[in-house]
Amino acid sequence: MIEILLKNKEIIKVSSTNEILPEQMDFYAIQFIDYTDQQINWAGENFGINCSLMKRYEDIEISSHFLVKNNQTAFHISIPYYCSKEENKLVESPIFFIMSDSGLFFFSNSSIDRFFNLKYTYKLNELHEISDMIEILMFQLEFISDYYADITESEAKKIKDLANSVLLKNESSKKITDLITTYSFNSLLLKESLIETIRVFNLYKKNIQDQDSHTKERIESELDDLAVISDYIQFNFERLDNLRGNIKNKIDLEQNYIFKVLTVITLCVSLPALIAGIYGMNFKNIPGLDTIYGYPITVIIMVVSAILPYIYFKKKKWL
Repeated sequence: MIEILLKNKEIIKVSSTNEILPEQMDFYAIQFIDYTDQQINWAGENFGINCSLMKRYEDIEISSHFLVKNNQTAFHISIPYYCSKEENKLVESPIFFIMSDSGLFFFSNSSIDRFFNLKYTYKLNELHEISDMIEILMFQLEFISDYYADITESEAKKIKDLANSVLLKNESSKKITDLITTYSFNSLLLKESLIETIRVFNLYKKNIQDQDSHTKERIESELDDLAVISDYIQFNFERLDNLRGNIKNKIDLEQNYIFKVLTVITLCVSLPALIAGIYGMNFKNIPGLDTIYGYPITVIIMVVSAILPYIYFKKKKWL
């Protein structure tokens, strides 16, 4: 799918580059959804843009995230979003921005596009009212910053609800442990993506011309917001560590209690067994046979020997 925002603010949607008419080549922005190599080559051949960043975005070099070349600025950001199959799990997807004299070029996939259209329809509709290429790009960057705030707040709410279950309702189960693991992974993914985004924003700010001070100020404002979000993500990490430690302590206490119970049971059983063993092995002097009340006395001694350890440990508050 290809979406084109023309300079008359009309939006054109086509399924392939062959459907794009010559008069539709004059645009503010064009977005390639589930882009192909053919579409990348078409954009490079028709508009002279350098798409090399898209072929090595997984590299660790700066040029794999930000590239300024031949009157164009290109950068790549990995955006985390909730997987449709697993509501609580975040996945990430790369998106690419290329700004040139010909216009703005966006490359993404249908999953993240569908997620944004579902969650932020009202916000994306504002994009249709913008008629300046720089403003369109800034809208996208500001949207990304706001999106990080929203998704971090969403994660924080889920972690808070989980904390309520663990700390107040004293719940602990494999499901809760799995949720803690999932939220920890989500926070890790958010943190990595946020660091990458801050890095790209800083690089873009350095390449803005000095006379465009207003754009620089807006970028700096977004960087300040992202720094606050980064602190919030760190707080989520600390809260999850606290929950993990709390559950571990509960498990340790439960295990200790089980060991105490087993110890008491062992002592309560072993003493009567010892008495029974002594009398049972003494064939020369068996109280149950030699005296009238020998057997009842032996039974009473065995019962008392079983009760005494229980009373002792009860007073010691082991039980």
